[in-house]
Amino acid sequence: MRSRYSAFVLGLGDYLVHSWHPDHLGTLTADELSRSDTRWDGLEILASRGGPHDETGMVEFKAWFVEGDARHCLHERSRFVRYQGRWVYTDGEQDPAPLRVGRNDPCPCGSGKKFKKCCFE
Repeated sequence: MRSRYSAFVLGLGDYLVHSWHPDHLGTLTADELSRSDTRWDGLEILASRGGPHDETGMVEFKAWFVEGDARHCLHERSRFVRYQGRWVYTDGEQDPAPLRVGRNDPCPCGSGKKFKKCCFE
């Protein structure tokens, strides 16, 4: 996710296309993804799931950007799958409902610990 955010910031459309599952890319092109007048202003990873042995993953994040004189936030829970040996983006849900995590579930922060032993409040 951090690499995709950086690619959006830098206008690296070829990388974005390469890291997007072809079945979910639609008609987007590298040229279109390279052109942006968005002024990105920061990334905060809120939760993640999926490791080296998984076939699916999720990253919940907030990406901050400036439009005019105001700072805004894109809050998304992105879904990823393994495709040809690498993680690729499929789709996402903007302004997602809070994650429901049980005490004994893996912690969504990606630590590998149970939620109750990590980020449980």
